Amino acid sequence: MAGNTGSSSKTILHVMEGTSPPRLGADVPYDPADFGRCHELLEAIPAYRQRLGEVARKYPAWIGLVREWDRLTAMYLEAKASGKRDASALYDAMQVLIDEGRMADGWIQTGRGCWTRGDRSAVQVGENVAVQTDGH
Repeated sequence: MAGNTGSSSKTILHVMEGTSPPRLGADVPYDPADFGRCHELLEAIPAYRQRLGEVARKYPAWIGLVREWDRLTAMYLEAKASGKRDASALYDAMQVLIDEGRMADGWIQTGRGCWTRGDRSAVQVGENVAVQTDGH
């Protein structure tokens, strides 16, 4: 996969094609730009959209995003068509679903934007800024 890619679109490709996971690990789209890259992949290969549930089955963090994909897509396309750079409604909707996915994936919320699972921690500082540690 070349060009405009990110770890979330590479995660979709990994599940669909059975390739190695992304170098930094499988991940969800965290913001409208990430979502857009995933959307472009699914538009380019419509069969992947039909199989998107496979991503959530392999990676529970995707469960809410996959369930609400059509609604998120409508929000993404609306923001894109309006020419606005502000996709805050999409971002806010994604954050709720990302939190749902973290819980489904065994993460425990320790504060606003703060999560822990075993010896790993994740902090969502703001749009486009997330930090994860693996305890090492």
